[in-house]
Amino acid sequence: MQRQVSSQRASLTKSNVAAALCAPPKAAIRYLPTYRLDPKNPLNKERLEIAMKEIMHRNYNDEYLFHPKQSYHLAAQVSEEIKSTIKLFNFDRYRYIVLVTVGELMTQGLCSMVNFLWDADKDGYVSYAIKTPKYFALCTIFYLYLD
Repeated sequence: MQRQVSSQRASLTKSNVAAALCAPPKAAIRYLPTYRLDPKNPLNKERLEIAMKEIMHRNYNDEYLFHPKQSYHLAAQVSEEIKSTIKLFNFDRYRYIVLVTVGELMTQGLCSMVNFLWDADKDGYVSYAIKTPKYFALCTIFYLYLD
């Protein structure tokens, strides 16, 4: 009696191992499209402006002195800080482009133009400028809706 039980256990474990080795892999689960066109957490333009102004004033204040090489690195850090702050808001399905421009004021003019093809209802931009007698700092955030 004991021999039959042990042989049955051995055959069951061998068959389980063989079945597991020869079994086809499970098919990947495919989800159906949701067909949802509006975001669950829509973009709040006022929150973007508040965050952008706060970070710009923290970095470009009365103590700031314009230097070409240092300003380049500071502008890169400020744009990255603004972008990471905006991403923490978790606005659903949006992509961001943050552009920070800093220059020294020496009786020159500046003309900047941007051209995009976008959805006027869901895409847009927010801009803020700081101008002092010695320098100017301009930040523009472009937000693009991704379906």
